[in-house]
Amino acid sequence: MESIKSKEDKLFKRWSVAFEGDGYSNFCYDGLIHNGELYNNAQNRYSGNQEELWNNAKRRILFFMKEPNNNEGEDYREWGLYQQTSSTFFRFIYSWLNALSTVTADSPIPSMIKELDLSLPLCIVNAKKESGGSVASYSNIYTHVDKYSNYLREQFDIYSANIIICGGTDKMINIVKDSIYSDINFTPLLNSDWIWYSAEKKIILFDSFHPCAIKSNHAKYDVLIEHFQLFLRSNLFEL
Repeated sequence: MESIKSKEDKLFKRWSVAFEGDGYSNFCYDGLIHNGELYNNAQNRYSGNQEELWNNAKRRILFFMKEPNNNEGEDYREWGLYQQTSSTFFRFIYSWLNALSTVTADSPIPSMIKELDLSLPLCIVNAKKESGGSVASYSNIYTHVDKYSNYLREQFDIYSANIIICGGTDKMINIVKDSIYSDINFTPLLNSDWIWYSAEKKIILFDSFHPCAIKSNHAKYDVLIEHFQLFLRSNLFEL
């Protein structure tokens, strides 16, 4: 069976050619993050068993973000993630992933974490593969989505995630519903303004705050997990 990494690399080769043909440069690579040994003074990781973990995971959780931030031409997959971090962005990514991977319908919500267990596969996909700055321009993001939505769909299909966290305003979840998964019908979860689901495909989408949104930890973290537990109690399909 062809590896996820091989599928990613083949896709990115074609995508980056189209990307450069449209006048862009420094394509940023993302996807399933390596969990192997650290190298380069702990700045990077070798590939480990992340694919085995992903393929065997009951809940395959994909974080759909707007764009890389000042990381021109870098490869997210090789970053030295999982380590203890002071980054607000990764603290929320780690905490969401940890909780969404482990909670049941009525279990206590885990405390937030700063370091991620290597047994939890981490997948990050950016809507725009060109690096931006500290504030994203949705006009630029929409331009990239319009040009490359077929590539984004192909990337999503590589992972077959069943939980997708759309980090930002409702614009991010609308990109998924209207552009990437335009052929799938999603229904809003009753009594929730956070979750849309497809019972047919057994996928749920979260209309989440961005990890760095100026909101309380409770609003960004606890409430998201509470709505996931609401979904689990709905018994619409198993996750």
